[in-house]
Amino acid sequence: EDQKEDLGQEVSKKRPRETPNYFVSIPITDDQILDRIEDVQELIFTKEPDLLRALLPVQTMHLTIIVAHLGTEEEVKKAVLALKQSKTKVEAILHGKDLNMTFHGIGQFNNQVIYVKMSEEDQKTLSRIAEAVEQSFNEMNLDILGSKDFKPHLTFLKLSKAPRLKRRGFRKICSDLYKEYEDSYFGTEVFSQIDLCAMRKKKQESGYYYCECSINVGCSSTEESKEQ
Repeated sequence: EDQKEDLGQEVSKKRPRETPNYFVSIPITDDQILDRIEDVQELIFTKEPDLLRALLPVQTMHLTIIVAHLGTEEEVKKAVLALKQSKTKVEAILHGKDLNMTFHGIGQFNNQVIYVKMSEEDQKTLSRIAEAVEQSFNEMNLDILGSKDFKPHLTFLKLSKAPRLKRRGFRKICSDLYKEYEDSYFGTEVFSQIDLCAMRKKKQESGYYYCECSINVGCSSTEESKEQ
């Protein structure tokens, strides 16, 4: 962990690392996936009610591509522009085909973050997309933490979300709590949108994060832009 930090410092000698306040993400809206996640969350809650506060609302489900610190309105505008400019790069990678993102099985980081895994095959294309978006942000010279070890995952439970639990001795989430779903198929989301979201602004009525900007990508994007 420390080494990673040091590397980060190396790269950004220009300015000290600020706390991230924005992120670029792909929203997950497929009902089957969200219902399945709710089922797992319910199961965990039934077995361990204390973990309720550590569950993430399914309305906020997303895959994070970049985390950023945008300190001024000017930087937010630049980020909006960077996202819009990444559209052509992303569509070049897609070659006019739909990218189906398949979610299967449950994984964890240090038994403190629990997430739904994405199929290896789809991850490869998504990594290229993440790099393309990151490149657009770097061209704008924005302060980002990019996708060196980009590992698309759908987090639905995070111990850090409930700091009180830690004080009460909750250090790890036991895999017994979700083993029934450990190798389940969750569903498939068609990749169609990338958002620039604010972490600290009030969420939308739908429960999803406040979006500064969204771009539609993929086959259906022309239809969708009209609707919007």
